[in-house]
Amino acid sequence: MKLFWSIFSASMAVIFSVNASHAEENSNFSIGLVAVAGSSIYSNDKTRSAFMPSLSYNSEKISVSFEKGLSYKFFDDGKVSIGASIKPNLRPYKSSYSTDLAGMKRSNFYDGVLNVSYQMSRGLKAKLAIGNELTTEHNGNTADLSLSQFFPIYGQPIIFTAGAKWYDGKRANYFYGVNSSEVSGQRTQYAPGSATLPYLSINTFHPINKHVDLFANVNFNFFPSNVVNSPIVERKSSASVVIGLNYNF
Repeated sequence: MKLFWSIFSASMAVIFSVNASHAEENSNFSIGLVAVAGSSIYSNDKTRSAFMPSLSYNSEKISVSFEKGLSYKFFDDGKVSIGASIKPNLRPYKSSYSTDLAGMKRSNFYDGVLNVSYQMSRGLKAKLAIGNELTTEHNGNTADLSLSQFFPIYGQPIIFTAGAKWYDGKRANYFYGVNSSEVSGQRTQYAPGSATLPYLSINTFHPINKHVDLFANVNFNFFPSNVVNSPIVERKSSASVVIGLNYNF
């Protein structure tokens, strides 16, 4: 099992399953099983799939999960919500994933994130997350701005989200660049500079009974030319799919 794509896809599953679990007023703790699949934009890398568990705890102010980390909400008036989190991030790739990545070492890291959301109208929410890397792997910054809309379609809840992530030059280089020490016969040195990555996401869930939810997520990421021009990148977009079952206690 390739760890990065498994955890990446599962993270989205957990984030959405947390939203589903809030539908149960007495539910704080949830476990689940997800099937995940995701494509890679890196050269000579491929689509990966796996089964893995999810685990989370949620209260009015605190959320904890293995994949999402620790979040604390210190203000919520029903319309505006402000919180902070320490979020784990898995390495973007392993050097063993592809011969084009051989000799390129990347490690896991953590971000400190400030989260702000604004309920614009019923079912329409804007979110902003601003993060800084805490573990000195790259010392980069990020921002994520999104807009989500809830639609009931034939009685089925659907959440459409459109947004964009911004990486500063240090973070973008960690994900998509080639350092001078990593130059080889098939790789030239490359620094992409800062990058903006648009994305689209569709989430849904279906309650099977009081405790069990079936949920799904489809996510599409799009990459700018300064990322695609990297010698270790060969695709302009990636996609991931999550289907899972969640039990809420």
